[in-house]
Amino acid sequence: MDVFIFLIGLTAVTSEYINDLSHVESFLRNKESSLRKKYRPFYHLTAPDGWISSPTGLTVFRRKYHLFYQYYPYNGAWGHMSWGHAVSGDLIDWVHYPTAILPKDYYDKHGCLAGTALVRNNFLTLFYTGNVLSENESIQTQNIALSGDGAIFQKYLYNPIIRDSPTGIGEIRNPKVWRFRNIWYMVLGTSSRQRHGQLILYTSNDMFNWKMNGTLVESYGDMGHIWESPDIFELEGHHVLILSVQGIEADGFRFRNLYQNGYVNGFFNYRRARFEDLEVSTATFHELDFGHDFYGAKTMRALDGRRLLVAWLGMWESNFIESTAGWASMLTLFREVRINKYGRLLLMPIREMIELRTEMLENAWYSPGESFDAEGRSFELIANSTSVDSDVGLIFEWKDGRYVIGYSADHEYIMIDRGGIDGVRRAFWSPKSSVNLRIFVDASSIEVFCGEGEVVFSSRVYPRAMSIRISGEAQLHLVQYKLRRSAGYDYKLAKGLKENFLHKYNLYNNVSF
Repeated sequence: MDVFIFLIGLTAVTSEYINDLSHVESFLRNKESSLRKKYRPFYHLTAPDGWISSPTGLTVFRRKYHLFYQYYPYNGAWGHMSWGHAVSGDLIDWVHYPTAILPKDYYDKHGCLAGTALVRNNFLTLFYTGNVLSENESIQTQNIALSGDGAIFQKYLYNPIIRDSPTGIGEIRNPKVWRFRNIWYMVLGTSSRQRHGQLILYTSNDMFNWKMNGTLVESYGDMGHIWESPDIFELEGHHVLILSVQGIEADGFRFRNLYQNGYVNGFFNYRRARFEDLEVSTATFHELDFGHDFYGAKTMRALDGRRLLVAWLGMWESNFIESTAGWASMLTLFREVRINKYGRLLLMPIREMIELRTEMLENAWYSPGESFDAEGRSFELIANSTSVDSDVGLIFEWKDGRYVIGYSADHEYIMIDRGGIDGVRRAFWSPKSSVNLRIFVDASSIEVFCGEGEVVFSSRVYPRAMSIRISGEAQLHLVQYKLRRSAGYDYKLAKGLKENFLHKYNLYNNVSF
C-alpha cells in the first residue's frame, strides 16, 4: 500500500519537478579544477562549491555507498541548506552527484536539514527536516524524498509527513528512521518546555503515516537545551545513542567546544518502545572526538557488516579561512566503530585508507630535538614509541603557526595545541605497551588517532610548508606516506544525465550546458 501511495504522489509531481533542473545544470557545468582551490583537501570529502556541514544520511543502494550532507552551494557560508550527494564503491574514492534535495517548497523553503537515508522497495528514500523561518522562529516539519535511480530525487506529494511539534516548540528536527521487524521507528531531536534537550519517538506501519509514542529520553538539566542529529544502532549487545548537543557547559578539559558530539550506552526495549535504565547526563555522556572540529556524526552498516561513522570536520562560529575562495569545510575520514569490554567506543580509520598511499616518504627513528621537512600538504604519519613511561611529543611547525601533540606518561593524558585562544584539547589516555599515533594531514585539517582508537582529535589548521620536530623524552619511529586525491566528478554520469534524463523529457531545447 505504501508503494502505491508513493507512486501516485510521484506521478503527480514529476512534471513540476523536471522543469526545475537548476541543480542538474550546475552539476553538469562543474569542472575538476574547482576542487583544487587553496586549502582544498586531497582525500577528505568536501562540497563541489560552497558550504558543507553535517552529514545528513548514509546508506548502501545498489551496492554503492551514498553519502549526503548539508550543503549551501552559493558561497562559503551558512545559508538555506540543500542536501549534497556523493557516491563511492569503496569508501575512499568519491564522485559528486547532483544535489539531492533543494529548499523550494512551502514547508522547506528556508532549508532541508539532516535526517536519514535508507532503501525501501528499491527506492532510495530520504527523510529530512523542512525549515521555515517566521518572525525569527524556526517552524520545522518532517518530510520524504525518493529516487528510483539514486541520482534524481522527487519529494513526496503528501509532505509534510509530520507537521507539528508535540512540545509546541518549533524546532524539532533530524529524523533518525529505522525498521525493526514490521514496525518503523523515528526519533526526533528537540527541546522540552523547560528548555532541556530531549528525543521524541514516533512509530509507523507503512513509513508514511506516523503516530507519536511520547518522549523517549530527556535531559536531567545538565545536557544542553536542544539535541540534534540523533543516531541509534546496536553493537555487540549495546544500543548506542549518539547525540549532537547545544548548550553543555565546559567542565575542565571536557566539553570545550561550542557544541558537543557524544554517546551513551543503553538497551532499547522494542516491545515497550523505550530505553531501559538509560541516563543521559554529563556523567554518562562520552565525547566521540576530543578535537576542536567535530559535529553531527552519523553511522551506517557497511556491506561487510562493519559499523562506520563520519562527521563534520568543522564547528559552529569558527573562522573558515577558505570561505573567501567560495567554499568551506569538509567531512571527517570514515571511521570503523568498535566497542571495548568497558562499553567505550573505539574509532579507527577504515582499513581502505591504505589504498590511498602512493609513496613512502619517511621511515626512520628520530630522537627528541630532531626534525625533518614534511613533503607535501597531504600525508599520513605513523608514530610509534615503545616506551610508555616516557613523555612523547610531535610538533608540526610552519610560518606563523604550529600544532603540538603531547603524551604525558606521569599524568596519563594526551593533548593537542593548535595555538591561539582556547587552542588546547586534552583527554585521559593510558596505553599499555606502546604509544602509537596515526596522524592524517590534509591541506587544512589534522586528525590524530591514538592507540586502538581510544582517543581521537580532529581539528582545522591552515599550514603552509611544514616541518615535523620530535619533542618529549622518547625516541619515535616515524613512517610517512603521501596520499593521493580521492574525490572528483563522474563524467560518465554527467553524460548519462544529459543524454538520457533530459532527452527522456524532451528538454534539450529548454536547457543549455
